[in-house]
Amino acid sequence: MPHDPSGPAAPEDVTGRLADALREVAAQGRRPAPGSGAAVRRRAVLRRRTRRAGLVSAGLVVAGTAVLAATALLDPADRPAPPPAATASTTAPAPPPSPDDDSPVRDIRIDLTTLELRAGGRTFPVSAPGMNEPFRGDAVARVTERLRHARFSASPSGETAQHDWVLAFLGPGQQPHYLYGVGSTVDVPGRRASTLSLIGLRTADARWLYAHTVVGAKVTITGAGT
Repeated sequence: MPHDPSGPAAPEDVTGRLADALREVAAQGRRPAPGSGAAVRRRAVLRRRTRRAGLVSAGLVVAGTAVLAATALLDPADRPAPPPAATASTTAPAPPPSPDDDSPVRDIRIDLTTLELRAGGRTFPVSAPGMNEPFRGDAVARVTERLRHARFSASPSGETAQHDWVLAFLGPGQQPHYLYGVGSTVDVPGRRASTLSLIGLRTADARWLYAHTVVGAKVTITGAGT
């Protein structure tokens, strides 16, 4: 009896189709796997980061374009001025040396007419000889000693007393004279000439002069005491 094609398949046909299906499954099983689960996750994270970086870059470009457009639309008078270039003309000059520095005093000038002493960039009032005028005309001397304390007479009575912050120098006749701190109200520096063959300063001024003057400093005396 001939085989009916529309009827149930013959056993050999079923076997052939089953073999074909098994071969297809076997072929798919031999394809390489896409990778481990961790590798797949890393690739997914990398793709997300790449997309996020691209979005941020695009946002920065858009913002920069907007700023440039807004600046271009400003009136020239309203546009911010660029910072000035650093030039020699914009650099502040160095400050002049201060008279309060610690430079040693090597030159002392005393004016007996104005009752002023100049040294180290400073001017101090002094009380100057006014009785027997030991300095007649200009005189030039040198500091011979720096004395923290010294005893000598600074009054017509000849009474000897201790004085502080003393600079000793020799007068025109090689007699000793002193720059010293006046600690009493008898001699008022800058107001009258009243010391006896001496030059007195206020105590604080005498201390500064003592601290800064070196032995051998030049002492120039001009003018005349009254």
